[in-house]
Amino acid sequence: MTVAEVDAVAQAFHDGVANRDTAALASLYHDDARFLAPGFEPAEGPAAIQATMQALLDMGARALDIESLDVREAGDMTIEYGRYTLVIEPEGAPEMTDVGKYVVVYETRDGDTKIILDCFNSNAPPPA
Repeated sequence: MTVAEVDAVAQAFHDGVANRDTAALASLYHDDARFLAPGFEPAEGPAAIQATMQALLDMGARALDIESLDVREAGDMTIEYGRYTLVIEPEGAPEMTDVGKYVVVYETRDGDTKIILDCFNSNAPPPA
């Protein structure tokens, strides 16, 4: 997977969040993928991933910027490490910005490359 292809996925995430399109976001994952969002049980498979994405949007996620910092290929897999900035506008509360890091593993199957594992977490310290 090239850096340009990784950047295209980052743009698809940005657009999916901006358009509140959970189906488009879930389509970036293989059918047996796992999405590991902080504060949620692991989401396994398209329906669970889409539901978790919807929950994040419902919590106020409004804008997402992703910066890939390191991309490594290993056979039919590509591992990406990067950082994100997420703007959250919770209903009835002030807007906040979360900055964190992520690891995404892509797998190519029969010429189709999608995410198989996605984990992210905030740089903010846990609440006291």
